[in-house]
Amino acid sequence: MGCGSEDVNGSIDGVDGNAVGSDDVGSDDVGSDENASIDESDYGTATQALMSCSNPDGTNSVMAALAVAVAQQLGRWNASKDLDGTGSMLRLTSGSDASGAIGKSRCADGTCARVQALLDMQLDAASGKVYIQGTGATKVLLDPPALRSRMLAKWNEQRTCDQAPRNGTSTDCTTEQNKLTYVSAAAGGCDMNFTFAAKNTSGGALQYINQLKNELKFADSQNPYLNFTNLGNGNVSIDPTYGLDDTGTSSTGSCTAACTKISTTSLAGSCCSCGGVSKLFSKAAWSATTFLCQ
Repeated sequence: MGCGSEDVNGSIDGVDGNAVGSDDVGSDDVGSDENASIDESDYGTATQALMSCSNPDGTNSVMAALAVAVAQQLGRWNASKDLDGTGSMLRLTSGSDASGAIGKSRCADGTCARVQALLDMQLDAASGKVYIQGTGATKVLLDPPALRSRMLAKWNEQRTCDQAPRNGTSTDCTTEQNKLTYVSAAAGGCDMNFTFAAKNTSGGALQYINQLKNELKFADSQNPYLNFTNLGNGNVSIDPTYGLDDTGTSSTGSCTAACTKISTTSLAGSCCSCGGVSKLFSKAAWSATTFLCQ
């Protein structure tokens, strides 16, 4: 069992993508790694992830969950367009640019509810309220000011990377635009492994799929809860904490095993387990889609 999970049973399927819009695809024939598998020296292994699932202030798992939610709802990782870190906290953008819809405008609901719920964890109102399930009886209290500061810093790193793309390297962002489609989720290194099919915007194979990791700088590409892996055949995976992405089931008996769960349907009054103690979910005061096990 990975760090941050509790009695996770089976695999998770059936999440529909909500992204709309399209992008132009950058082209470059040099240094293609279309079907390359991940290089252990550059991107780590599942074994390393099991040994390094550090989450002292809760920000690792929340930022990894943001990367999953962005992929699920916006259908791509292009944070320098879809998110804005120029203010006091990281926010979704909206509207369109020359390539099509950006930010909230890419989501079918017009709000990107699951992404927004994670961004709302930056709010001071969440201080002292959001716990992240660890292993067994372990739980971690999220530090919203630390999350806010880290999200802004990492978004700026992402923007800098995107402004100077270079194809065919291990550390640079690429000119290639990506399109992500949810495939499945199952128990992973730190918690739940979410797998996505990664294509270019025309539906073809990405030439520089290993560089897709560098589009995760906004979630901290060194974050152990990301554990980005190129699975081959155009599939990639990352590894956030169960409950922070609205999908699937994890249980201890008849109770959902999550201290905090994001859901677009109400869980208020439902049985939950946090830190090994059974309680009931209640809706967070600051978010209609965040439920706290308390």
